[in-house]
Amino acid sequence: MSNFVTLSAIGAPEPDFSSLPKNFSVYEKEMKNLLKKQLDDVLVSKPDLVVFPECANRYQPSDRVGLKEYYAYLKDSIVEFLKPIAIENNTNIAYSAVRYTGSDEKKPYRNSTIYIDRNGEICGIYDKNHLVIEENTQSDVKYGTEAKLVELDFGKAASAICFDLNFDELLEKYKPQNPDLIVFCSMYHGGLMRQAQWAYTCRSFFVGAICDKPCYILNPYGNIVAASTNYTKHISAKINLDYVLCHLDYNREKLAAAKKKYKDAIEIYDPGFVGSVMLSSNVDSVKAKDVIAEFEIENLDAYLDRARAHRLENL
Repeated sequence: MSNFVTLSAIGAPEPDFSSLPKNFSVYEKEMKNLLKKQLDDVLVSKPDLVVFPECANRYQPSDRVGLKEYYAYLKDSIVEFLKPIAIENNTNIAYSAVRYTGSDEKKPYRNSTIYIDRNGEICGIYDKNHLVIEENTQSDVKYGTEAKLVELDFGKAASAICFDLNFDELLEKYKPQNPDLIVFCSMYHGGLMRQAQWAYTCRSFFVGAICDKPCYILNPYGNIVAASTNYTKHISAKINLDYVLCHLDYNREKLAAAKKKYKDAIEIYDPGFVGSVMLSSNVDSVKAKDVIAEFEIENLDAYLDRARAHRLENL
């Protein structure tokens, strides 16, 4: 059955607080106002998930010592500020920021993406696994160690923050968990090649919220669904999470027969040059996986696994 989801990503630049009094309570108030304005830009699209960029609570000009004191001052105040907004707008929010835990005397900070659900509850927290070295040595941020999917009401999300995107070992932890969506919060773009690699490797949609750089929503082939511009620092787009990737070998006639029967109830997306297509269901009466079962269409990974097994048997 169709699973249409609207995603929004915010790519606003860090605010300049140089003209404000050097007072954390003033900074906090101004930051909340700015985050609310950024949310207002995308909430008109009625998103199911809004994604903020990395360090969404950081300001300029800043220094490491001042920021650590500021984060300790904030504690959970911005998360608490966002909770009623999530409830009022019936949306999930992925808020990415450095948080003060106070639980570790030497390394009390975490670079985290905090997921707030439609009920205003925290439904998941991802701590950045692969820090830039100075985050740990100078900013006292502790390395994250877990790579668990976050269960949202529409699907399962894998998380990555900035420098994480460079490390295949994190990607390989996510791949067998079969995420529906990769949520990337960042100051660093990573390049379309790297973003697309994560999407295709996990067979997942990808949403990237990147500070003052283009934000993208990609499909599981790494093709662009939506992109922000130099004029508009946010994006919103609808995707369909009821999909299956199917290799074209042995399946062309079966796919044609499925399309003949179901017509516009299904969509078969061909990205070209990769030998496979994405079959999606556009209606509630049928699931994509049921369509491929009905027509005995082999999905992409099943075919590749069969080819691997045949190779091993015949070496």
